[in-house]
Amino acid sequence: MVPDHCEADLDRRTLPGETFAGIRRELLGVLAKRGLKAKLIDVKDYICPALETDPDLPWVRDFMRVARQRKPLGVDYYCDAANLAGGGIPTVVWGPGDIAQAHTADEWIALDQLERGTDLLTRFLLSLP
Repeated sequence: MVPDHCEADLDRRTLPGETFAGIRRELLGVLAKRGLKAKLIDVKDYICPALETDPDLPWVRDFMRVARQRKPLGVDYYCDAANLAGGGIPTVVWGPGDIAQAHTADEWIALDQLERGTDLLTRFLLSLP
């Protein structure tokens, strides 16, 4: 038995510089390349804006030095930092623990991770002029 149709929900996060039209073309191109006839319905545009902070800002460089991180990384989740950045406040996303345990019904963090995070944040704040 073969169903007469299929529906799929897709949560496609944006990257800095991407446009809604470009993402739509990309998705339709992937489907067409595989010979799939599809139409996009109920497409919502940019509910969660992408976040990009200049890694050359002095405080960002200082934070990365204290965190012993050589280059910034992207993440595949959304947080309110993008709203702050959209308001002109340079922002980074950082926190101790594992994102897999964050924002869940049984959210938790190991005490050693909390202590390491507290230490890092304290060292960063004390390094500021």
